[in-house]
Amino acid sequence: MLRKLKRILSLVLTSCIFIGMGSDIKVQAQALEEVAKLEIKVNGKGTVIVDDGYSKYSLEDKDVLKANATVNSDLKLTVTPDDGYLIASVNGVDSQVGESANSRIYDVSTKSDGTFIDVNFEKEIKEEVNNDIKEETKDEVKEEKEDNNKSEISSDIENELTEEIIINKYNDGIKMEEKLIEARKKLATEKNLLDQVDENFFLTEEYLSNKSSADLMNEGVLILLNSLTNDEIKGFLTEINSNDEFIVRQSLVESRLFKSDLISNRFSFLNTRETLVVGNRGAITDYYNGYAHTAPLLSINGKQAFCVMFEMKDPSSGTIATNKRLANNDMLRKILYYGYNGPGTGSISSSWASNQNLLMIATTQAASKANGHASYSLGNDFYNYVSGLATPPSGFKVYVVTTNGGATQDLAYWEFEQKGRLQISKESADPSITNGNNSYSLVGAEYGVYTNSNATGQVATLVIGSNNYSQVVDLDAGTYYIKETKAPKGYYLDKTTYPITVSAGSKATKTFKDKPKTDPVSLLLRKVDKDTGANTPQGSGTLADAHFTFKFYAGEYADGVNPADLGVSPTKIWVMKTNNYGYTKLSNEFKVSGDDFWLDSRGNPTLPQGNLTIQEIKAPVGYKINPEIFIRKIVPGQSEGVSTYNEPIIKEDSLNFVIKKVQSGTSTLIPNAKFRHTKPDGSIEELKTGSNGEVIIRGLTQGTHKIVEIEAPEGYEVNRNEFVFEVKSDNTIKVISNTTNMGMNYSTFEGDGLLTVNDDVKPFSIRLTKINDKGAVLEGAEFTLYSDSACNNAIETQVSDRNGNLKFKNLRPGTKYYMKETKAPEGYRIPVDIFGKVHVYEIYAESIPVNNVFNYYIDGVKYTSNDTDSSKDIYLAGTKADREVNMKVVNTIGMKLPKTGSWLMIPILLVGVGLMSYSVFSNKKKIKDGKGESGNDK
Repeated sequence: MLRKLKRILSLVLTSCIFIGMGSDIKVQAQALEEVAKLEIKVNGKGTVIVDDGYSKYSLEDKDVLKANATVNSDLKLTVTPDDGYLIASVNGVDSQVGESANSRIYDVSTKSDGTFIDVNFEKEIKEEVNNDIKEETKDEVKEEKEDNNKSEISSDIENELTEEIIINKYNDGIKMEEKLIEARKKLATEKNLLDQVDENFFLTEEYLSNKSSADLMNEGVLILLNSLTNDEIKGFLTEINSNDEFIVRQSLVESRLFKSDLISNRFSFLNTRETLVVGNRGAITDYYNGYAHTAPLLSINGKQAFCVMFEMKDPSSGTIATNKRLANNDMLRKILYYGYNGPGTGSISSSWASNQNLLMIATTQAASKANGHASYSLGNDFYNYVSGLATPPSGFKVYVVTTNGGATQDLAYWEFEQKGRLQISKESADPSITNGNNSYSLVGAEYGVYTNSNATGQVATLVIGSNNYSQVVDLDAGTYYIKETKAPKGYYLDKTTYPITVSAGSKATKTFKDKPKTDPVSLLLRKVDKDTGANTPQGSGTLADAHFTFKFYAGEYADGVNPADLGVSPTKIWVMKTNNYGYTKLSNEFKVSGDDFWLDSRGNPTLPQGNLTIQEIKAPVGYKINPEIFIRKIVPGQSEGVSTYNEPIIKEDSLNFVIKKVQSGTSTLIPNAKFRHTKPDGSIEELKTGSNGEVIIRGLTQGTHKIVEIEAPEGYEVNRNEFVFEVKSDNTIKVISNTTNMGMNYSTFEGDGLLTVNDDVKPFSIRLTKINDKGAVLEGAEFTLYSDSACNNAIETQVSDRNGNLKFKNLRPGTKYYMKETKAPEGYRIPVDIFGKVHVYEIYAESIPVNNVFNYYIDGVKYTSNDTDSSKDIYLAGTKADREVNMKVVNTIGMKLPKTGSWLMIPILLVGVGLMSYSVFSNKKKIKDGKGESGNDK
């Protein structure tokens, strides 16, 4: 029935495409300037569902879909053959992307030079295999096994009553023998069920009402069932088979199909006033391959029925079943057709047909398995056997009903009809225009039913009544063609000829839609995300509740002219809002404020000829206002209600916040830095910068946001300052934090926020080792670190330990430091140069951890992160997070000076005075001698 429902909808939706572009279907075709032809043809028995993301269209044999489609539109085609047919070819599609049951799914992207798709179905030819010899062999083996089993049982029959013997006696009508009663009593005692049995030790109805057949089998209590005897079963069969209506067909109360597509495609639901009464005669029990099996003997309105949820409880007699639906499950149809009391039972193997009790239980279990529920070995074997048999005739229909609202299991039963029926219904192609207006009436529309595709060979005339349905006509199974011959009041005549298939045992239905004579303007605009081009918002944003001002100017103006620029005042003004899909329509549902709409004679909003200007005045949450003014010229259509209005596509620019991570004092970008973003609702998300050092928060929601760095790459300090900002009701960003001394810079670009977060590199340290020229470490050497080359501003002083080591920590790359020895170890002088000056070391380092760069300079000599040889006087140690520059400073060994106050100072001073006196005397003598010589010369 679902397939027929799709056929009902198929050409109806196709006809909507030929209505003007004023309907919602026109959204894509008119919204973009670049369009191309789309044509889809279907040949053969099957269905093609076309899904464009907004609507679904159903095509069948001989259907042709022609439309102008936006280039690069994405379509999804679901191709499903009818029973007995297969997919021969699908030409013109991009690729197959999926498969479900016997359906195939294809993706199609419309092309600028046109998209032409041909779908062909052909009849499936199944190879018939003769299994008679195999079945006879199986029967012989089974009979041999059964003979052996019987001989074994007969030898023990006097000593023990087996479960199989007891069940066989029950089936023969023997239940009250003393040894049978004792066997039941014994089992009831063992199972602790004495409180749940009657005086004859059969399970009570109260106990059974809460158990399924599967429960009883699993509990091993089948001999406690007061199951039906063979005579009782025969009486039931006589009763249901005397019902001619059951054998031929059931005259259903006139029903309407729900307009519903079921995802599973397993059932088509029917809404009917028919009363469905359950009959439950009791349980049938029998033995199969060493195990006892049972199932309830059920009926619906006197028709043989089977439970299809074997693990659930059975409904009781008198239960009113509901939710009748047609089963499109091929295996379920096979099982009921060839199963117990089915039309095809006579054609199955004698190994199954010979024991009707087992066949009934097997049919029940197999039906449950086909329905996706519990089964046992008996049902599984019958299921596998039936799977290889031919598909039942199309007139054989299986229905599934619900009992007790689903508290008890669903039931399946069948009907077999040989002739089909046809009925059509009529709808308006635009109910919003025609509903509630007596200018439009569907009553009296006439359709001819023909045997030929050129509308010849008429066999019936269908006339639409006051309920919008035609009368029902009986027809032989086959394909017919329907064409409207008389249009109803207020509608255009539909000149298209539509095919329809009438199947035996079912009613073919089809709904037709006529176009009202009007010029509707429906969709005013569509909003999409500027970046993605889709009507799906980014981030936490939404396309809903954007407000636009529509100004209508009556009269004729050139294309693209804003009458306001000519000093013209608008005739009417409206403020309209968008829905969740970014649409706004000419409807009170979307109107925020403004003038009354113009209404046509049917009371529907419409626009006369003129110009319409559109401008956004309030952006939706997460987006910025689009300041552009859109101008549309309104020219009412002249035929069949087609509107030429081309709704604008408004591109929304999302409100974003960019976090940019850089190394302090540089433009070096830092990837993989992690931030915590606390949203206005208190929820938290973790963000990480990409290779460009940036991370973007898109579609900001209104309220207070908090940003804080929680993790930096190795070699960098984490900037733990929290940045707080607010997104106001007009979707603008207000900064709350004062970024002074926070290592942050904030700016805006086109309304978006940009926060630059600076990370300092990790500090480094200098480790100095003081030794003499013999390599011995010197304790007590004092060094001072300065910030200036004149060594006036001391930063820190360190003294070497007993290992000769001292260390200056927390030195910043990018800063010059100066270091000199300010006190020598005991017994040593501070080394000086030839001018008597103490050497001052200049120390400088530059670090870019993200690029694995660490260069350091000692007295202008460059060293890199590769200089790590500890045997040298200067080398680098540690990691990116803890760099350590190592230096060795040597003091040369000389004669130690005596201490101040020592007795040795006296002779040293005397010698010094003597040497100085001698020097003075010697110089005077040389001067005197010189003068004498000069006098002689004269």
